Amino acid sequence: MKIVVIGGSGLIGSKLVTKLREHGHETIAASPNSGVNSLTGEPRSLRRN
Repeated sequence: MKIVVIGGSGLIGSKLVTKLREHGHETIAASPNSGVNSLTGEPRSLRRN
């Protein structure tokens, strides 16, 4: 299963991501630092306005 973890780079979120991956899930850690859109799981555009 593909799962997006909002706040996945934080203390609790990173532990959750690790556990989910250990159980065979495909996870994406979405956070402002990672540049992943928390609604779609897709990388944010790199262009600047």
